[in-house]
Amino acid sequence: MTAGSWPARPTSVAWLASDYWEMAKRSLRHIRNDPEQLGNVTVTPVLLVVLMKYLFGGAISTGTHGSYINFAMPGVFIAAAAFAAVTSTVSVAADMHEGVIDRFRTLPIARSSVITGHVIADLARCLVGLAVTIAAGYATGFRPAAGPGGWALAVAVILLVTFALSWLAVLLGLAGRSVEGAQQLGAILVIPVFFSSALVPAATMPSWLRVFTGNQPVTQAVDTLRALLENQPPGSHLWLTLTEFGGIVVAAFAVATVLFRRAASA
Repeated sequence: MTAGSWPARPTSVAWLASDYWEMAKRSLRHIRNDPEQLGNVTVTPVLLVVLMKYLFGGAISTGTHGSYINFAMPGVFIAAAAFAAVTSTVSVAADMHEGVIDRFRTLPIARSSVITGHVIADLARCLVGLAVTIAAGYATGFRPAAGPGGWALAVAVILLVTFALSWLAVLLGLAGRSVEGAQQLGAILVIPVFFSSALVPAATMPSWLRVFTGNQPVTQAVDTLRALLENQPPGSHLWLTLTEFGGIVVAAFAVATVLFRRAASA
């Protein structure tokens, strides 16, 4: 094995899945030493729920007959997905700058499993945060009309958004020149949530801003969730969400894999 190279590894799907699973478990075990990883996906969304209900709830009109908390909760779910994805930015940066990659080079594992494990772990963290956020929503008056099928599809959409944002987070982690710098870059993932229809109707925004907010992927995801949880057909919002976030996954995975290979082989 030459310097900077990785040991040969069987390339079957079973071996690859095993590598991904082991690296995901490694990422989740870090929670014991860094419980803030869970705080980021539980405490922050709960605070958003409280703010939406008791601070903004009486001041914002949604133009519908429903309560503001019912309107805002889909946006809070997407915000929770973004906060869950940010964890990968810091985790990947830590791997790249703290010498862990040198150890992995001695192991017969798939190189892509190092970053994919963080993304899979984000999905687990997202489910924990989602459960806490739903409980907080019900405690403050959130009453969706969706049945089991609608909820199942809504959770699938949230996981897709988390998956896509996590791959973007990996890119930011690879781009960061330090762990601290990567952490600051991670905030970029949350910004689009607040420039969407997550918390206020896009129709209330200035026309120049509505052009962006009404058509960006986060708005499509929020509007999809809003329709599903109101037991209404999501229409084109669902297909746009699947297409746009699916495209983000494909593009971000391809770029992240190339960048990681170069960095890990240097």
